[in-house]
This record gives sequence, structure tokens and C-alpha cells, in this order.
Amino acid sequence: LREFQSGDLPVLIATDVASRGLHVPDVSHVINYDLPQDPEDYVHRIGRTARAGASGDAISFACETYAFTLPEIEKFIGHRIPMGAIDVGD
Repeated sequence: LREFQSGDLPVLIATDVASRGLHVPDVSHVINYDLPQDPEDYVHRIGRTARAGASGDAISFACETYAFTLPEIEKFIGHRIPMGAIDVGD
């Protein structure tokens, strides 16, 4: 964690514990490997970016199994999340 905070480590892979329990300044991107089932967890995850007026991006991957939570998340945050498909080939 110290190496990530100092910039020596460019990427940090974490669980939901990091979204609620750790203060890590200057996070520019959050990538959700899957969508959480609880909309509040989504807000806590992406809330790692754009703190104190900074900008940041959140990218979320969702398979058919986890995509069912998207409408509930959008309702909770009050806007639609832009979507796109990824062609994984054969």
C-alpha cells in the first residue's frame, strides 16, 4: 500500500475493504472486475476517484450474471452509466 501511495507501484488490486477502510489520495482510475450487488458498494468503490475536486474515471466490467444489478445502481446514483460491449471473439 505504501508503494502505491508513493507512486512506486502503479496499480493496486484490492477488495471492497479498500473502498471503505483505506484513504488513498490521488486515485485516477477504479476498475471494477465485476459489479457489486449492493449499489452503496459501487459508490464506495468509485468514490476512490475524484476526491476533493479531482477528476477520475471508473470502468466496470459485467457479465450477464452481474449485469442485473446495473439498473439498481443507476437508480441509486441518479443517472445512467454509459455501456459498451466487448467482443471477446470465438
